[in-house]
Amino acid sequence: MKYFLLYFFTICPVIICAQNSKIKEIQFEGIAIEENSYTEILKLKDQNALIIQIGYSSYPIRVLDSDVIVYLNNGKVELYKIAESVENEVEAKVKKVKKVKIKKNNYLQYWSFLNTCITQRKFKIDKAKLNFEDKENTTLALATSGGQTYHFNVYQNKKYINYSSFAPKISISQKYPGFEEKQRLVDLMVGFEDIIN
Repeated sequence: MKYFLLYFFTICPVIICAQNSKIKEIQFEGIAIEENSYTEILKLKDQNALIIQIGYSSYPIRVLDSDVIVYLNNGKVELYKIAESVENEVEAKVKKVKKVKIKKNNYLQYWSFLNTCITQRKFKIDKAKLNFEDKENTTLALATSGGQTYHFNVYQNKKYINYSSFAPKISISQKYPGFEEKQRLVDLMVGFEDIIN
């Protein structure tokens, strides 16, 4: 019995984590010159971890509140709550980082949803349809009194995918052009949020 318990508590967790430790190949949007800043901000030792950011910002406040899920190559998953002040499109200043504990028995749920997203190509969204654009493909402002911008970003080392859409639920409810892609973005974000909550 003693050996069984030793086996159960030492070997089984390793097997459970190891089953999902390989991050499947993702088709990224591009490659940056420098590694993403979240690797340093979160003090990650795994330089090839997959980082998924789900966030919302409102224009007058200019603060991006986001959940950041980190898939590590050892099979573990980490979750952070981050608040950033957005100075401009290029620079953001981290105001607060809080690590949230994830139970090991929930790792499988995170990995399963990630693998489903990769297999079903849910990360592939037509970026041009996420916001209103004119004939020259420049973004036009949506005439509303307020609303949130939805942000969804995926990083792995220098590779990235960045999506954002202003008040997508308005477009979806009114069936404005591109509402299908906005719905895909909202569904993707809600899928990850359901796991977090």
